[in-house]
Amino acid sequence: MFQWQQSQERLNRQAGLLQGERLTFHVHYWGVSRHLVANPVHKHSFFEICYVEGGTGIYTEGDREYSLHEGVLFCSRPGVVHQIRDVNELDLLYVAFEPDEKQSDPAELSSYLDALGQGEVWMDNQSSSPVAGLWRSLLVPESYAGALPAGVLPALAHSLLASFPDMFGVASRSNRPPVRTDSSFLVQRTKQYIRDNLAGDLSQQQVARLLNVSERHLSRLFAENIMESYTTTVRNERIRAAEELLIRTGTPIKEIAEQVGFSSVHYFTRSFTQKKGMPPAAYREANWRHADQLPSEPIRFR
Repeated sequence: MFQWQQSQERLNRQAGLLQGERLTFHVHYWGVSRHLVANPVHKHSFFEICYVEGGTGIYTEGDREYSLHEGVLFCSRPGVVHQIRDVNELDLLYVAFEPDEKQSDPAELSSYLDALGQGEVWMDNQSSSPVAGLWRSLLVPESYAGALPAGVLPALAHSLLASFPDMFGVASRSNRPPVRTDSSFLVQRTKQYIRDNLAGDLSQQQVARLLNVSERHLSRLFAENIMESYTTTVRNERIRAAEELLIRTGTPIKEIAEQVGFSSVHYFTRSFTQKKGMPPAAYREANWRHADQLPSEPIRFR
């Protein structure tokens, strides 16, 4: 079994703000409760998802009653009056959270909320499901041996919360065609290659050849996975790198343009101004607060 109290304290300490590329979650609290007691009728302004590790009880929403026993996964939605009652040694894992609207992609946020808001409330026979296994992996074993390092908890916790729509809301997910997992990995590999080779040849033809895919397929992967074109991604990554160099170093703007892969300082200035709303020099001046904090050596991008 688990170190119940220590597991709960560790999750609440380490996994509060869960940031991802397209979805960020604010966790109000984690619960790892041994022999949970019954609670009064109440409601939340956020999602609360629970997994029954052992024991029994009844979960109610209005006039509906759902049996609680080992392997049950259930979802309390925002604004829905509910209660847990008639408990008998109920062991419960739960997390109360809401997606962060400001830090999440609007389309992904809408899809996530629709899936959970309109999906199933109660699911049985989940003891061997990936969700249950992932949830247990966040906990501290009773013997302490094999506990995952605290540093990996945020990423794993984010994966857990991001997986809930696939469990509860399969029928109500976006009509967008499912994207294959290997496609997502290929896009991430491509983005990492772009970041590592900003000053090199990042033409779509060259990168597609390196990845052993066609240019058309590469374009489709980016459109389906991150909703932007390959060329837009390259430009955004170059601007992102330039932004960091402008803020954190005293490297001349002409050198920055070369380091991040722009063909000329004029093209760099025009692209940066379009993206950030001001020229590079003005952006640097606006963001420099303490010149003495600049690193002695400029950051270099390969």
